[in-house]
Amino acid sequence: MVTMLEQQFRLKYSEIMENFQCIEYDLKRIYSAMSADDFDENMDMLEFSNMGRTLRDLEEMDNSDGNPYLSEADYDTLDAIRELRNYWAHQCYLDWVYCQDSLEKNAKLQKVYNRLVNEANRVANLQSKLERFYLDTFCD
Repeated sequence: MVTMLEQQFRLKYSEIMENFQCIEYDLKRIYSAMSADDFDENMDMLEFSNMGRTLRDLEEMDNSDGNPYLSEADYDTLDAIRELRNYWAHQCYLDWVYCQDSLEKNAKLQKVYNRLVNEANRVANLQSKLERFYLDTFCD
């Protein structure tokens, strides 16, 4: 039986994963827009690139002229978000789902859910800023 907390967790989890996907896509759009090469060709090239690789390539290109659009602090934040994404994509369910004792399972789920709510808000704000940066900087 799925508890109300599990339902809330699953809903919030889907929201944070949506934002992670949008951040990853926006990084690819920013890279493709910064490049002197064809935008669509770059997007095709990056289709299967993971977030870490895209972020490294973007930072290298952005810093290549000595006048980067994004600061070192921005790249540090994006790298921290990449690590968060890895936790939410590969570990968060394992932190509670296999617990046999229902009280312990619920306590662990509550702890993970509280973390999720906090981080989902941060990630949503960053995604919104990154999308706005792309639109303001590279779109007419």
